[in-house]
This record gives sequence, C-alpha cells and structure tokens, in this order.
Amino acid sequence: MPRLSTLVSLPLTLLILALAMLASAMGGAWWHYRQMTASRERELEQALVESARKQAALEAMIERLSRQRRLAQIVVTGQKTGPSGLPAETTLLMVELDAEEKPVARHTFRIPGHIAFFDGLVVKFDHEAVATAHPLRGQTVVLLRRVYSEQMAPDQGLPIDAVGQAPAGYAGPEQAVDFERKLWERFWDLCNDPALAAEYGVRVAQGEAVYKPMVTGVLYELSVDAAGGLNLLTRPLPEAVSEVLAAVGEN
Repeated sequence: MPRLSTLVSLPLTLLILALAMLASAMGGAWWHYRQMTASRERELEQALVESARKQAALEAMIERLSRQRRLAQIVVTGQKTGPSGLPAETTLLMVELDAEEKPVARHTFRIPGHIAFFDGLVVKFDHEAVATAHPLRGQTVVLLRRVYSEQMAPDQGLPIDAVGQAPAGYAGPEQAVDFERKLWERFWDLCNDPALAAEYGVRVAQGEAVYKPMVTGVLYELSVDAAGGLNLLTRPLPEAVSEVLAAVGEN
C-alpha cells in the first residue's frame, strides 16, 4: 500500500511543481511586462516634457523675432498754412525712448512743408542671434540720424543723434554700449565689407528712412522690428496730450 500511495502522489507532486513553475514563469513575465510598461511610460513622459520645452523655446524665438521696440514718439505742435492751402511749415516735438519706454531725449524740429522723413542708420543681425536672445546681437539697433522734409535736401536735415556714438536709448551694460559704439564707428565699413559684417554677426547694415504727411491730433511712433527695420506708425493722440497741446496753442 505505501508503494501504491507513493505512485499515486508522484503525479500530484509533479503537477504541483509544474503549476508552481508556471506561476513563477507567469509572475516573471508579468513583472517584466510591468517593468517594460513603466519604462515606456517614463520615456513617454520625458518625450512629452522635452516636446513641451522645445515648443516653449520655439514660441519664445518666434516672439523675439516678431517683437517691436518703440524708439520715439512724435506729435505736431504747430503748422502754418501756405497760399496753396497746404501746410507751409510744421513744428514737431520728438521724445526718444529707452528700452523700457522711458523718455531719454527731447527734440523740437521746424521743417518746411508737412511730409517728414525720419532717417536712421540700421544694423540688423543674424536671425539666429535674435531668436536666441544673444546679449549683444539680440535685436536690430538703430541710430536716429536726422529729420528732413520733401522741401529739404537730406544733407540739410536736422540732426537727432550723433553718428559714431551709442544712442542714449540703448544705454545699458558697458559691454553692450562698447559694442554698439564700435558698430556706429565702423558703420559705413560694415555696409560694404561682407567679411567685416560677418565678423560682427551683422546681416544688414544700411540707411533707412520712413516718412508720412504729418497732421495735428495724431501720435506718431517710430519703432524697430527686432529682426527688421524702421516703422512709422500712427496712434490716437492721448486726451491728456491733446489738452496740453490745446493749452499751448491758446497761449
């Protein structure tokens, strides 16, 4: 009987061992599956984080490339009408602004006629430098050179900022001011020497002029695109400025 009992229990033992091995294999396979799944989930999370980082960086680059900076605000403070019925003389008040749009210089100009030209020296840098906010070449820089009219020769224009010096509106870290001073000192060389322009990271160096008929009751803004050139925009004149100009006109 004991021998029969042993023979009967042997298959049961083998079955139990087989089930145990199967359970162990299944457990191992499940553990491996969970490890792989967790690893893929971590990779996916990292990929999503990296994608979000790249998207944010791309959006920041696009924003920097499309950014505008105001250089000056201009209003007509007086006009004299000629025999033709058109303005024979226009008086302009220009206020230059710094990077924080605070006034840094004030000018009054009297020009014949009413179509005003605002002439500047413009240095544009490589798009990559602008997009990545390079500390020295992260935006187009402008030196506002002179104002003239359709009735004035450009070389008779009224000066704004001195050529060869960094404009007051760009005052900042000494390194940046020194760099801009070198740009203005060598501006005409940068215009015509591609090797020198490449050395300074300059994409374009040229003179630019924007102009419009100037009328009373309008606020004009000179601005520059971060990767582009000059703009002359018109805005509604703030009520407070209108009141001041009206009071000046009455006196």
